[in-house]
Amino acid sequence: MKEITQYIKEAGCFFLGTVDGDQPEVRPIGVLQEYDGKLYTAVGKHKKVYKQIQANPKVVLVAMKPQAGWVRVRATAVDAPQEIVEKVFADNPFLHTLYNEETGNELGVLELTNGEVEFCSMGGPERTEAL
Repeated sequence: MKEITQYIKEAGCFFLGTVDGDQPEVRPIGVLQEYDGKLYTAVGKHKKVYKQIQANPKVVLVAMKPQAGWVRVRATAVDAPQEIVEKVFADNPFLHTLYNEETGNELGVLELTNGEVEFCSMGGPERTEAL
């Protein structure tokens, strides 16, 4: 799991894909954490992406490092327990400015589970692992 997290963080930006009805949606995401061997990301509960995940929890996360290939995570996104939400806030203090009582926005922290990770190059997947 640490290899996946390190790869994605080194890429600097990663994208989260969801489904909206019968249409794919992709957007950049900035939060990725690993705790106790589990992978988490976070999105605002007021955003379309969160509503899409609640309707269909199957997601894809992709990060690319130029000249080095990319990693693709296919998983099911489920709401994380409150203690994980608190850890995400502690590790990403900037989130407090976006998600607080004053803004009225709530952060949805999602565990990525029941999936697989592909380490890829232009030739295709080089290695696949269970998430």
